[in-house]
Amino acid sequence: MRILFLFQIFDFEKSTIYLDLVRECRDRGHAVSLIAGTSDTDKPLGVIDVEGIRTVYMQLPNQFGAGSAKKALIQMSIPGRIKSILKDGFDKDTFDLIVYPTPPITLAPVLKYCKKHYKSAITYLMLKDIFPQNAVDLKMFSASSPIYSYYRHLEKKLYEYSDRIGCMSEANIEYLKEHDPEIPRLKLEYFPNTAAVHKLPAALSEPSDRLRIVFGGNMGRPQDVEGLLESVKKCGERAELSDVFFYFIGDGSESSKIEEFVKKEKPANFSYRHQMPREEYEDLVNNADVGLISLSNDFTIPNFPSRILPYMQKAKPMLAVVDDATDIDTCITEDARCGYAVRAGDPDAFIEGIRWLKSHKDGLKELGLNGRRYFEQYFNVGVSVDILERAYRGS
Repeated sequence: MRILFLFQIFDFEKSTIYLDLVRECRDRGHAVSLIAGTSDTDKPLGVIDVEGIRTVYMQLPNQFGAGSAKKALIQMSIPGRIKSILKDGFDKDTFDLIVYPTPPITLAPVLKYCKKHYKSAITYLMLKDIFPQNAVDLKMFSASSPIYSYYRHLEKKLYEYSDRIGCMSEANIEYLKEHDPEIPRLKLEYFPNTAAVHKLPAALSEPSDRLRIVFGGNMGRPQDVEGLLESVKKCGERAELSDVFFYFIGDGSESSKIEEFVKKEKPANFSYRHQMPREEYEDLVNNADVGLISLSNDFTIPNFPSRILPYMQKAKPMLAVVDDATDIDTCITEDARCGYAVRAGDPDAFIEGIRWLKSHKDGLKELGLNGRRYFEQYFNVGVSVDILERAYRGS
């Protein structure tokens, strides 16, 4: 196949689910091209070859720490930039498959152009973010605002121009069927978050005297960082949980709240770092007892965080703090049988989850191995490429 990937942000030097996907497509012999945004001013302009992948970077302002208005302006500029690149560098090319994720939601004009110019190409949306409803859930703007109407129009157009819509879970599929019934059912299919499978360490870490819990990645409102900090505080107030320690690693819009929490509370059961060298973070996860995921209780859309993949990859059991809309708790507690789930917004339930993990400490390794086996079978990157290949074949 001749595959074109379109990404808002992409970096060959940072391990992500998209890097693994692109490499797996290349390794299977597909001709892969890629257009992606970058804020790295050292990236060369024009068409270049990177790891055997035909690549073009578009320079974008750094969005880290940017306000919502600036991010919106950047995302609105992306379609025009991509269309210019397509006209200048890919005008005479043909593609079998054009693959792109949300975010951003603003790619609808690009897809309209692609469907006219690359008439035989199948357009494939990897739906990772149901926007603008997630922004409404997080009270960034209201469903009655002109901003919502504008983005909702783009969302519907994006679905219209996509020949296939790959959803992260069955709950995602059901959500679209209910809220966007005009989408033909045959467009919707399961397309999980996946990653390349790496070997486990020769010897898995043994439980220590402490219960070490790691939470790594984005620290933003979707993760309900404020609620997590309240739960961490309550754990620190329980004498019987004095051997529980939390490691938070990552940056995001809620970083300042974490810093304020550390400064004000001086918690003895908590450590926070904005960044950590990759190898050091890998060692931290390897030596942890439990991986933590968290979703805001305000969500009405079914999120399925890819944050679970590195925990499964390293055979770590999980504590999942989840909202009512997601089905990730079913995956963790019933399908993979690799952890424990509690409802978001309830520190007492969080503490019960910690107590459960402590009482099952001798079985944590087996829970982690359950997750690893599930990851190898259902969340390895080959699963995603199989789905893309079937989409091309029309099956």
